[in-house]
Amino acid sequence: MIETVKKFKKFTWYHVSNLTTEDNQILVDEHHLTNEIVGYAVDHNEAVRMEYDDAADESLMVIDVISYRDDIVETRPIGILFAHGDLYTFSHSVTDYVQAVILDPKNRQRRGDDSEISAIDFIMTGLYSLMTRYVDQVTEINRKRRVIQSQLGHHKRTTKQMNDLLRLQTQMIYIQNSLANNQVMLNAFKQDFKSKIAHFEIEHIDDVRVEVGQAEHMADLAMAVINSVSDAYGNLSNRDLNWTMKVLTVYSIVLTVPTIVSGFYGENVKWLPYAATQDGWWITLVITLILMALVSLILALSGFFRK
Repeated sequence: MIETVKKFKKFTWYHVSNLTTEDNQILVDEHHLTNEIVGYAVDHNEAVRMEYDDAADESLMVIDVISYRDDIVETRPIGILFAHGDLYTFSHSVTDYVQAVILDPKNRQRRGDDSEISAIDFIMTGLYSLMTRYVDQVTEINRKRRVIQSQLGHHKRTTKQMNDLLRLQTQMIYIQNSLANNQVMLNAFKQDFKSKIAHFEIEHIDDVRVEVGQAEHMADLAMAVINSVSDAYGNLSNRDLNWTMKVLTVYSIVLTVPTIVSGFYGENVKWLPYAATQDGWWITLVITLILMALVSLILALSGFFRK
């Protein structure tokens, strides 16, 4: 769907959501965009980068934003195209919220009047709010990690806790990769446009870069802590496994004694002690228990029962 969101004095903003074949044809025929640049803008797997077509007067920015799907938080690319003096944004279902954020970013950056603002400055003030969502998401991941970490050593470790940690690690990988790519792309964007835009617009670009840098630092720290907690869980699980194997080994040694004793008396060899007496059965049980206790005492003194 192609929507004319708002007309400014210097440009018109069009938002394209879930592009269809008919929409693509309209963009090519009526808006004079190239098929190649539109394809880059709507590709789900497009890498974060800048793409230029000077002949067609098209400059495409592909940048990652947070995407929300059920309880899973990932990152997905959106396309921001400056073409023929107008602005085009491209999104999909999971990133369609960017339209509302860009239109009303609610941040500390000062946005110019509709009669003065340029397409680049308009986008940068919106991107600032989109990048702050990374900080919010890293903070939320840290909160979830602290809940899991608080259970460390106090409750029995479960597969669910390990899966929750793995899910947090996966989300952080998406976030770290996206932030690093966004930072590189914004640096390239500033370098390419710094001679064409005003000083205050460069400041707004720098604000976005600083926000991405802060989120990147938080993400790196959060990932390091999550990895440490995950390693601690793994070490505790290994310790529990070692203890289990040690207990089973002790049991197998102790339970070998009855087999040995009963084996001797089951051979029907003459002159075995107490074999011919009326109370021989009970005597062999006592011998077995004494030997089992002796073996257990030796193992205990050797430290086999220490966890």
